[in-house]
Amino acid sequence: MNRRHALLIGLALTVGARVAGAQPTTDRHHYRVTARVRPLAVFWISRSNVGDALITRRLTADEAQYSLLIGSDPDRAPLHINRWGYLEEEIRGAESRLLGVMTESDEETVQQAEANVRRQAGGRHPFKVIQASADAGESRSRVRSIFTSQDYTVREHPIVLDLARQEATGGRTRVMRVPAEAHNGFLCAVADAMRDPLSKPVTYVYFGRLYELRRTRTARIANAQIGPRSYGGAIAADFLSTSLHDGEQTRFSITYAAGGPLAGVPLRVTYQPRWWMQIELTIDDPSTGGAPTAAVTP
Repeated sequence: MNRRHALLIGLALTVGARVAGAQPTTDRHHYRVTARVRPLAVFWISRSNVGDALITRRLTADEAQYSLLIGSDPDRAPLHINRWGYLEEEIRGAESRLLGVMTESDEETVQQAEANVRRQAGGRHPFKVIQASADAGESRSRVRSIFTSQDYTVREHPIVLDLARQEATGGRTRVMRVPAEAHNGFLCAVADAMRDPLSKPVTYVYFGRLYELRRTRTARIANAQIGPRSYGGAIAADFLSTSLHDGEQTRFSITYAAGGPLAGVPLRVTYQPRWWMQIELTIDDPSTGGAPTAAVTP
């Protein structure tokens, strides 16, 4: 599975995970996706509302469950690109379980993306599947590909999830010992990196490899404005993930609410998985209770 795309899915899902209390809490938030493409390495072409993301999070005293559905809408996206992914993770103490499914997309240029769209128009459509589990001492991961005869979109994700769960053989497997200080997944690592006031590096495991995550910049915002709404005090932070296996680095930024009922919830996420592509998620959920920007006094 392409780690860059997995990070895109994971970072929007997990940032700001709150410590579970005695009573279970469940929340879900909708995000609007904006894509920017730089076809000639000179200027950016931006297209807003090309897709959607939906985050669901359930926390209890001893368990955390997360799920995220994120993807483009071929009717709205440039080139009619169909790219989406689903991630669910369950954490119980030192044990964790993960299932991820996403459209296969390893394009390095705009031209390759266009060629893939044309090639898959009448053929088989590949999806990447990752399944992982971990405990206090060991991490076990498997990545494989499945193929469908139809180009299923994000709205049809239950069909692909059923196929992923049924076809449980094949693929590449990695098993590794987990250091005592390491997190069993990207989810907890981002949450801890956000909460840590000292910005200490956080070690985590992803597909049988160790990574180090640190917050590289933090700035406070007096009144965060997302679209037509204002969310009050927020924190804007930059993050850097580094592979301890080969040194590959991935950067992303998150703006999240600093207090109130949305404390720790991401308001905006920006990420550049390719030199020619940028992705931005912005919260777009009436239930968040943000006040209309026009009502805020400068």
